Amino acid sequence: MNFKKALLAGAALAVATAAPAQASIVDNPHFKVLGLLGLVIVWGADASDTAPVVSDFVIDTGTGTTAAASGDADLISDDVHTVITGSLSPTPDSLSDGSMLSVTDATSGGAFTDGGTTGQLDAADAFTAFGLDGTTDIAADGAEMESSFYVASNTAFAIDAEASATTSDNFALTDVGFDMAVTQSGDDGLAFGSAAQFPHSGGAGGGVSGSISTLDDLSTAANVFTGDQRTAASTGSIADQSVRFDVTYSLGGAAGYDLSMGAGEIEADVTYTVFVP
Repeated sequence: MNFKKALLAGAALAVATAAPAQASIVDNPHFKVLGLLGLVIVWGADASDTAPVVSDFVIDTGTGTTAAASGDADLISDDVHTVITGSLSPTPDSLSDGSMLSVTDATSGGAFTDGGTTGQLDAADAFTAFGLDGTTDIAADGAEMESSFYVASNTAFAIDAEASATTSDNFALTDVGFDMAVTQSGDDGLAFGSAAQFPHSGGAGGGVSGSISTLDDLSTAANVFTGDQRTAASTGSIADQSVRFDVTYSLGGAAGYDLSMGAGEIEADVTYTVFVP
């Protein structure tokens, strides 16, 4: 047998019986972020007056339409405390000095000298004589208080609130006006909002309840805000994707303090609860 011919024949046989070439690629990427399908992060100051601190980390674990019935879990046991609007300074628990009185719309004069205890009207203080017309009045300086907290979310959320008076002398919750709005971005010592959008498509006042005008409207828990979109609009950090909720409390409501209200004192605790409906 010719060895060379046998080898070639074997080679030919091998080529003739080889299977057709095939290529198969199977890929099945699968990503799942457990518990974060609805996430809301709330920050401000903490109980020790340190800011900024995240003290609420709420995940959507329920289906309720109120804070009390939401069933949502907060993974941080602490509570957020508000800051003075435009800063990261914690809101004081009380304003013990009270409000100063000033003359408004005087035709002349009315200058005030705080000669006694700073921030308190007393016998050591002095006014200059002032001209009077039909609009001249007395106002309580500092009878308006602005506080804020910050929220970042990957889903729409709502806020319920409840108020209770802790000190009440002549004034009541009906005497304290309530107003809420949202600031989309700014820098309060920490820049926020560069990657955020308003949590309601209506803008700064969108989603804010129109039925809450005084703290008495919150004597039982009520909704103060319901959003329709997440705050996170693009890639960024928690602060980048945060907006600021601003609340203004005013003695006498929108009209302000009036002499007919007399002298007195009112202090209240207001608790806001953020949840995913």
